[in-house]
Amino acid sequence: MRIRGRAVRAARADEGSPLASLLAEHLGRRPSSLSVVGANWPPYDHVNVQVGLEHWLGETGRSHALVGITGFEHRMFTLADLARPVRDPFGPGVGSVSMLSVASGPDGAAHPVVRCALYLVSDAAGPLALLVRQGQDRGPVGAQVSVEVAGPDPERSSAAIGEIREAALVHNVFRGQVVSFGSEMFGPDQAPLGFQRRPSLPPDALVLPGGTLEMVEQHVVGITRRREELRAAGQHLKRGILLHGPPGTGKTHTVRYLLGRLENATVVVLSGEALGAIGPACSIARALQPSVVVVEDVDLIAEQRGMHPGQHPLLFRLLNEMDGLGEDVDVAFVLTTNRADLLEPALAARPGRVDQAVEISLPDSAA
Repeated sequence: MRIRGRAVRAARADEGSPLASLLAEHLGRRPSSLSVVGANWPPYDHVNVQVGLEHWLGETGRSHALVGITGFEHRMFTLADLARPVRDPFGPGVGSVSMLSVASGPDGAAHPVVRCALYLVSDAAGPLALLVRQGQDRGPVGAQVSVEVAGPDPERSSAAIGEIREAALVHNVFRGQVVSFGSEMFGPDQAPLGFQRRPSLPPDALVLPGGTLEMVEQHVVGITRRREELRAAGQHLKRGILLHGPPGTGKTHTVRYLLGRLENATVVVLSGEALGAIGPACSIARALQPSVVVVEDVDLIAEQRGMHPGQHPLLFRLLNEMDGLGEDVDVAFVLTTNRADLLEPALAARPGRVDQAVEISLPDSAA
């Protein structure tokens, strides 16, 4: 309230911008003379940006004031724009802080995030001003979340961005969770990226031919559990496995079992219309390894190129993402399909992409 009162008095006194007055008072100089350093995150990372920022702000010796911004929706502006001393009667102003509750874990866990606000930060190194802003477009590939920092020293502003980015990674709420870009796999999904409760199945819950489950488990789970020895021996950790067979034979059930065995792995599930989010899924997996990327019904995006001549952007994106991960990255790709005969050979028959194909067949008489 005191900050808002000072801004209102300053605006009435000289008809200037209240936000520019606040910035000038906090930074001790005309903010328009300061350089601004910024960084962007994808929309699904908004909660991680907020959590990382809160940890950074909470470090010993650092204090801050939070200033809400009004009139930000459907408007494009930067921290440099807010620093302009000329008042815009139709532009952003000082007001209440607009917040949004965003999923941060399974079973309805949520965390409040700032939609658009200024953080006026002070510590032993001097003042900083941060503008945090939510992307305006919804969906996993919409407008990005931005953080801009202004201060007397551009190098310190850049360092602050790096520290916030590191804190957002260290305290990432996706780490060790099962998250899904798909509409449904292990439960309903109400958001572009939702959290699922990790499945837990005993081995006898699966009905598979002898040796099949052991082979699949060794390839997906065993490598993760022995990753240090394998790295020391120069063996690659990135791997892919294809589970194929008729509908209803237990492919998804087998995936559920595997995810229960990888208790601490980060899992990203893609299915249905969300198969187009293969890029963000691999980005999360790369950052939060050990991890698993599950692609349900991969034939929807990876049919043989000769069957439908023309462009195949999602197929190439999947191939590029699988190739782009380093060999020592502990990421497993688990692909499922009912129609292995339709798959592009460059995906299904090339070591380094799919190293093992396992048929989940119809049960025999013993099963």
